Amino acid sequence: MRIVGYLSDWGYKKQLTQQQANCLTHINYAFGLVVEGEVSIAHLKRLEKLSQMRKMYPHLKVNLSIGGWGADGFSQAVKTKEGRERLAASALAVLKKMDLDGLDWDWEYPSSSAAGIASRDDDPENMSAFLVLMREKLDTYTLETAKYYEQSIAVGADRVHDYIWPKVLPCLDTVNLMTYDMTGGPLVSHATNLRTAAGSVYSTEKSVEAFMAAGVPAEKILLGAAFYFHVYQGVANEAPFGKTFKQKCRNMPADQLDDTWQRHWDAQAQAAYYTREDMLLSGDDGQSLAAKRKYAEEKGLGGIIIWEINHDGNNHLLPHLQGTESMG
Repeated sequence: MRIVGYLSDWGYKKQLTQQQANCLTHINYAFGLVVEGEVSIAHLKRLEKLSQMRKMYPHLKVNLSIGGWGADGFSQAVKTKEGRERLAASALAVLKKMDLDGLDWDWEYPSSSAAGIASRDDDPENMSAFLVLMREKLDTYTLETAKYYEQSIAVGADRVHDYIWPKVLPCLDTVNLMTYDMTGGPLVSHATNLRTAAGSVYSTEKSVEAFMAAGVPAEKILLGAAFYFHVYQGVANEAPFGKTFKQKCRNMPADQLDDTWQRHWDAQAQAAYYTREDMLLSGDDGQSLAAKRKYAEEKGLGGIIIWEINHDGNNHLLPHLQGTESMG
């Protein structure tokens, strides 16, 4: 089973420990950007630290994740055949320069301008065509190096229509479901719950079922785990889910949680939450992570993705995702 940790360049201030590295199979380094039709890494500041990490933990596969929330440039780049060729050539050049094991495409989201970025109705078709082309470029490079290069995509939990699955599935190693940030509207809801429950906007289970119904094989699906909390302020002290709140605050990294917060477990949602005064935190903890791992194993899924490793500085969460195949 894959345990993939997203690792942000801006948050990467100290090296992974051996214990942390042993819990992981992959690192998705975030984020490359699409700038003027090409993949750019000019803004990344800690590539030397990444190179050191690779030498320290050679068992880890390292892929570059390209995109992220609010990252523009995808729709413009892939709308023409010439644009797709240019983007693919630049991505391959970056893969060679960084000596990567693969590429992870994180467009949030094709055909949507929710983040204020450009979009078109034919984004799903165009991006699917690009992924086919990119797979061809990677396979051609394999003929030179005798090494296989991975390709994956990060997809919104409820965004099953963002790709043309019969076309792209042969080109992808994994489909990384962002089964976190599953909040919305004026009511308090779980952000990364495994099961559907009262007050839930969505659930990990519903997401998996939708993608499998669309033809995505179980073994290519990776579940999302949140190493951070959504912070609600102005919530009811009793039975808060499904009720209104005053405001959403900035997300809080998991390693900032302390004993001033009271822990609760929603057995129906298979999700933890924490309260203090009129505030509520929704995210993963050890019990919910173990439940996700068990669910992934039972369903024959490919594994887990984590946003993000920097938020678990005390290594309290990663071990709950660890299986015997990653110990060492």
